[in-house]
Amino acid sequence: MSRSAQHLQEAADWLTRLQRPEVDETDWLAFDAWLSEPGAQEAYDAIQAVDEEIFHRGPAMRSALTKPRTATARQPFAVDWRWLGGLGATAAALAVAVTVAPWGELLPQPDTLYTTAKGESRAVQLADGSHIDLNTDSHLSVRLEKDARRVTVHDGQALFDVAHDAHRPFLITAGDETVRVVGTKFDVRRRDGQLSITVLRGLVEVSTDGQDEPVRLRPGQMLEHTEGAASITVSKVAAEDQVGWKSGRLIYRDQPLGRIVSDINRYFDRPLRLEGENTADLRFTGVLIVDGQDAMVRRLSSLMPISATPTDDAIVLRGRPSASH
Repeated sequence: MSRSAQHLQEAADWLTRLQRPEVDETDWLAFDAWLSEPGAQEAYDAIQAVDEEIFHRGPAMRSALTKPRTATARQPFAVDWRWLGGLGATAAALAVAVTVAPWGELLPQPDTLYTTAKGESRAVQLADGSHIDLNTDSHLSVRLEKDARRVTVHDGQALFDVAHDAHRPFLITAGDETVRVVGTKFDVRRRDGQLSITVLRGLVEVSTDGQDEPVRLRPGQMLEHTEGAASITVSKVAAEDQVGWKSGRLIYRDQPLGRIVSDINRYFDRPLRLEGENTADLRFTGVLIVDGQDAMVRRLSSLMPISATPTDDAIVLRGRPSASH
């Protein structure tokens, strides 16, 4: 095998290796070292071009690959690159798809879903070195690609500590907002159509559907937005308060009781229910320790002008007469 053919073979190996979820910093450093070899960059560019061809023509080629893939699965991993070089673009793409790797390895990796149940938290270490802490009753999905790291926050709250990678931005979609970072620490909350992003370290850019320019957030700033609305607000906050849930504390500064009840209901199966004309609008400032539901309700009732009445299927909170407006 000539040196150029060997580089093509190695490039195909790297293309497959770098698209796997378990790729880590050691792999990327080794890949950078390989690219410095004479002819390696050109070989990798050529293989990437074929990979792009596969991606764009994938749906039409899928049925054509079914039988050849079964037949070649038993063959050793070897490619006659001189023969490949004489093929047209479509045929070359077919040859690489069949001989280099199974179909799925050359298409974007499927999302990995991470969830927590009520009252549960979870720490997730990603293959790129980034760390995610999920709060209770949260659902998000992750896809690590060769040119970007993509997360979708379907519902809930998560604290992100993103590993720096200038070549692969970390992109988070939450409702109609997209957060773009390279390396930083921040909290994303998506509950009941309300979105908030709080930065603890570094910088993040937040793009919202309908907004011409992204908003840049610095440490100690929080962006709040209602999904579908045109407006956003950015305020200065005590950033650590927003992630008090990590240490089992819910910290509030002049928040409505409706928001607090919504948070508590994420931890327990038996719901709290608000009754009374202005009960949901009562304001609260303080700290609630997350332990048993009955204990949390007793503390809340002692700190606010509300009463708590257990029923068969819920705990009803009502504003006391002195709290009416």
